[in-house]
Amino acid sequence: MRIGVTGASGQLGMATVRHLLSRASASDIVAITRTPDKLAGYSSQGVTVRAGDFNDAVGLGKAFSGVERLLIIPGSDLTPNVRPVQHRTAIQAAMSAGVDHIIYVSSIGARPGLSDGIMETHFASEQALITSGATWTLLRMSIYAETLLNGAKQALSTHTYSALRGAPAAYIVRDDLAAAAAGLLTTKGHEGITYHASGPASLTAPQIADIIARVARTTVQFSAMTVGQLESVFANIGLPPVVANAVSRFQQALQAGAFDVVTGDVERLSGRPAESVENFLSRNLGESNANTGHA
Repeated sequence: MRIGVTGASGQLGMATVRHLLSRASASDIVAITRTPDKLAGYSSQGVTVRAGDFNDAVGLGKAFSGVERLLIIPGSDLTPNVRPVQHRTAIQAAMSAGVDHIIYVSSIGARPGLSDGIMETHFASEQALITSGATWTLLRMSIYAETLLNGAKQALSTHTYSALRGAPAAYIVRDDLAAAAAGLLTTKGHEGITYHASGPASLTAPQIADIIARVARTTVQFSAMTVGQLESVFANIGLPPVVANAVSRFQQALQAGAFDVVTGDVERLSGRPAESVENFLSRNLGESNANTGHA
């Protein structure tokens, strides 16, 4: 069975290919990317690397040739109305190329709404796949644990962890999502199923502050941010308004409980338990903690 992965030079794509190499022959893996040169390391291991761009239907058709099971990792362009069009193009190209089964990486909490939000574009893409006539599976992911790192590292020096106050979220480590995707791609029986890839526990922002304090063995206070303060941060770091608006609405969805979902799907698909936020931060803050001299 030939397995294709779009966005294969991105962080999730590369991790998924790495996990696939432990489950399937390299000759059965097709890594599809706009930048094939970035995958020379995988190419040297026998993985087939092909150029493919969501904005080029003809090129995608060629890239998908001979692929039986395809993982579509969403594009990164958050401009209104772009991603659903790109994903419909990929779905149609895959069907025309004879792909048997299409898996789309979506988001827990995907929902209808305005056309310029992350959750809304995932929902539109899900609907495009479900109504396409293709055999499909949805792999809905929770929010990445990696999004906590910058705030956690800042908390080591300021002793304050700032975030929106609201509902808890079951943060997932990117590598766990990749392992789940690889398991899904290499096993049978997933047709028409929606999986929810979450971390092992749902945590509030104050609980995350406590975890940072515990793993760093220091004091950390939680400071609640308002949406306005969050958007000011985005403006100060120079995020384009379109991106800032999309990310702000994404954070507000988190605040409202969109990611307060815990399942065992990661372990069911990958064969290993999902990593906890505490273990993830302990691994990633260890060096930072040593460098700042915290006891």
